[in-house]
Amino acid sequence: MTFGKTLQKFRRYKEMSQRDVARKINMDFSYFSKLENDRFDSKPTHETIEKIAQALNCTEEEKNELLSAAGRINEEVEHVARLVNENPEKSHPLGKLFRAAIHLSPERLKELASAVEDEAQKIQVKKSGENKND
Repeated sequence: MTFGKTLQKFRRYKEMSQRDVARKINMDFSYFSKLENDRFDSKPTHETIEKIAQALNCTEEEKNELLSAAGRINEEVEHVARLVNENPEKSHPLGKLFRAAIHLSPERLKELASAVEDEAQKIQVKKSGENKND
């Protein structure tokens, strides 16, 4: 689905007019209309999508869907991509993880994500315990 169609879907679901959204974020109505009707030569910026998502009170998933439809990535993924690309001659572990993960089933990815989240939480608990002792 295109960015414009995705935007239109969310705007209608939120029962707002194009003018309402444009006004809420101080955007020219004709620009917003062009975005929604896929009549724009370039992709909307990350910042523009953030403002639109905020004006529509989008959930994180809805915002990520808008970003994806525009060919953009969310800030966390962008940060990871920067880390991986900072030193291309050294293979960053996150890069290895992503390259391997694309071959896994969604079920296996969920299992691994859960294990990684559990490990990260253990580290946070350990760090907060160490900070209390300081």
